[in-house]
Amino acid sequence: MTTPDTSLRDRKKRRTRDRIFDAAVELFAGRPYDDVTVEEICERAEGGRATFFRFYGSKAGLIGEFGQRLSERMAQRLEQMPASTATEQLWAVQDEIVTAWGRSGPSTREMAREWIRNATAAELQQAHPAEMLALVADIVREGQASGEFTTAYEPDFVAWIVLASLASITAAWLGGADDSLAPGTHDTISFLLSGLAAPGGSGGTGSG
Repeated sequence: MTTPDTSLRDRKKRRTRDRIFDAAVELFAGRPYDDVTVEEICERAEGGRATFFRFYGSKAGLIGEFGQRLSERMAQRLEQMPASTATEQLWAVQDEIVTAWGRSGPSTREMAREWIRNATAAELQQAHPAEMLALVADIVREGQASGEFTTAYEPDFVAWIVLASLASITAAWLGGADDSLAPGTHDTISFLLSGLAAPGGSGGTGSG
């Protein structure tokens, strides 16, 4: 049960996380990722090292906040699409990922690369915020309920496959110098929609 005290603590934690992340982004905007220290981030955020490591674990762990904010933007966009199909909503998810990474700076991308290099297999499997997985699973449920998607697969499993596939394309893009992110994620969604389409339905491929 959520109490007023619990809610207040959660809001304070969120404000602290936001302050730390925003301070890091400000520093990354002016200097290379490797040149910015945790101490400098804490000083800019007016917080302690212990607080930083409790929330993020490492400098590269800040990428988790990037994912959290991306998840929130996805949710906000979908709220503005109340009459959309599940297919259209999955295209919106793809577009938000491409847009977020396309607008990210070099330091944010280096942060992501460092996290990928050092993450364990278990961490890589759980790279997306729980809210993002739930959001995509809800899209799949809506598609199944409307007859747009096949009911042969569990929505949570499909959500994991969708996000893991998009993450793989993103990771490959982060590791290279090409422009494969938009076409790669587009082709991924097209391929997955083909498998999700209900027999005789209209879920198949399309464009974002």
